[in-house]
Parts: sequence; structure tokens; C-alpha cells
Amino acid sequence: MNSKKSLIRFGAAVLVYFATLPAAYSFPLNAPNARTLFGGFSLGVADFRFTRETGAGQELNVSEETLTGVYGATRDLTLGVTLPIVQKHLEFSTSSGTKTIRSSGLGDLSLVGVYRFYRRDVSRATTQFSLIGGVKAPTGSTSQSDRDAPLLPGNNRKRLPKPLQPGSGSWDGVLGVAAFQNLDRLSFYGSVQGKINSEHDNFRFGNNLHYDFTVDYVTLQERNLFFVLELNGISSGRNEENGRNLRNSGGHTLFVSPGVEYLPLPYVILESSVQIPIVQDSNGRQPEKRVSLVFGVRYLF
Repeated sequence: MNSKKSLIRFGAAVLVYFATLPAAYSFPLNAPNARTLFGGFSLGVADFRFTRETGAGQELNVSEETLTGVYGATRDLTLGVTLPIVQKHLEFSTSSGTKTIRSSGLGDLSLVGVYRFYRRDVSRATTQFSLIGGVKAPTGSTSQSDRDAPLLPGNNRKRLPKPLQPGSGSWDGVLGVAAFQNLDRLSFYGSVQGKINSEHDNFRFGNNLHYDFTVDYVTLQERNLFFVLELNGISSGRNEENGRNLRNSGGHTLFVSPGVEYLPLPYVILESSVQIPIVQDSNGRQPEKRVSLVFGVRYLF
């Protein structure tokens, strides 16, 4: 009888945990998260992102379906793996009219760990700091071709240029730091992370610096509806080919990204965000980002 009561109490405690944990805070939609999962728990994320770039006689549309699995190895260490499926569609103008080239397939696999090294909790508030580290593996294709590829400016072979391939072909490293501050219904997130790219086939993408700031506010008495506002910045160095910088590559872009997250169930989060560029400083002549849309679902188990 005592064992049955203990089992009932344990089940009730688990239900209370699931009912309160996700509703306490939301997640940044376009940036890293300083918070970690409780040890032994997992998070599955599926999202769809659409990005459009136009200019310089080109229009590039990129669709990306991403699957992410996150595991709480300990209370302070979270491990995650992300695999994207990428489709790229480029239209460009030539002397004989508009041409179209496409690529699609698996993208590059990312393995990332988040280690929380500081946490301070007070009544209805918490402060947390975490380190971010990871690696991107070259799982995506880099050899796709198109009969119209030679018509692209600066291209003289049927193989698509590196930026249009689903994968980069290189092993790359990620390192950063993230912070989180909660004040009852209001939460703040901040992060800075760098991505160092290696060379593949005499080509190297420019290193990136990402910086993000997020604020969210939870409404409703049930605390299951969040309004999110982010600033997402990325500064990219010029790409290199055969040891020479490519003039029409790299630059700086800053997005404002409003979004919403809703919990129809205590362990399910539906989310959506739009990224709008407010600052763009591109090197040379290249398409500029116009809009990025993301829709996703998170499931805690």
C-alpha cells in the first residue's frame, strides 16, 4: 500500500514538473539559450525557415527544415544536435533572359553543448550565464551542378558556386557565451558567439560573429502565451578562394525579430517569428536580405 502511495506521489510530482517548467519561461527563436534542461530530460524541435534575398540582378529563396534534439546530460550541461534539409532557388538575369538554378539536400550537421557556469535564484527571478561550444560537420553535398550555372557572373563550370550548395564541405567551430535574466513575467536573453570556418576545396567561408538580444513577456493568467522581440546581428568576413578574398561577399546585417510562442499543452510550444533587416552593410555587389520567416514546434519529454 505504501509503495502504491509513493508511486502516485511520484507521478503527481512529475505532472506538476511538466506543468510548470515550460510555462515559466519561453525560448529565443533566433538565438542561443543560456538556460539548460534538467538532467535526464530531452527537447525535440522541428522548424521551417524561409529566407529571401534580392538585388544585383538576382533573387535567392532559401527554405530550410530543421530537426533538433536536445538532451539534459546534467542539470548544468545540455547537448544538442541539429540537422537541416535545405532547398535553394536562385533566379538571375542574363543577356538572354532570366535563368533559374536550384539545389537541395541535407545540410551540415551541428553538435553544440551549453554549460551553465553561474546561476542565482531569488524570489520570482533568476540570473544565469552559460558557455556555448560546438562543431559543424560537413554532411551536406558540395558537388551539385546545374546546366545554367556557367551563366552566373564569375562562374565558369557547371558545378554550383559554394554559397549555393546545401553544405559547406568544411569542419567549423562555434564558441560563445549567453546570459539569461528573468523578472517575473519579463525575461531577457543575450548572447555573443563566433563561428570559425575552415577551408575545403580551396574555398573558405568568412568567419562569423553573431550577437543577439531578446526580451519576452508572458501574458494570460495561465502563463502560456509569450510575446518575443529580438535583435539579431551577424557580421561576416569575406569568403576566400585560392587564398584570395572575394570582393562581393561578407558584411554586416542587423535584424529586428518579433515573434510569439504559445503552449497549447504544458510540454508543447508552438512558435513563429519574422526577421526584418534594419541595418545592412554588404561588401561589394551582392543580394541583400529582405525577410526571414520561421515556424516551429518544441516538445519536452
